[in-house]
Amino acid sequence: MPFSTITTPEARPVANYKMATRMEGGRLLYVSGQVAWDASGNIVGKGDVGAQARQTFQNLRQVLQAAGGDLGSLMKITTYITRIDDFPAVAEARSAVFSGELPASTLIVVKSLFHPDFLIEVEGVAAV
Repeated sequence: MPFSTITTPEARPVANYKMATRMEGGRLLYVSGQVAWDASGNIVGKGDVGAQARQTFQNLRQVLQAAGGDLGSLMKITTYITRIDDFPAVAEARSAVFSGELPASTLIVVKSLFHPDFLIEVEGVAAV
């Protein structure tokens, strides 16, 4: 099956993976986990989950826009956080970026993400 790869200059993969992939002719877009990298590859908001959540959702938005969608195109997100006590700040950041219909979502608390300074990661499935 032919797949297309979605990339953005602001949110580049740092390893051997795709930011997002879609089967040609299909509407479903699978977005890889986004973290709080800025366009220069720096971690935004070290120690501040609210700042990291805002950057993470911005990166997610940029990938979706590169594919012709936006946050409203999301059907499902999975959010990974490293501390359950950070949930209120993440929920606040999430509420600020989503209006109207919310995507189905899952929250998972993990011991660590791939870099110790990351406090949140969000992946999604969208229809674009």
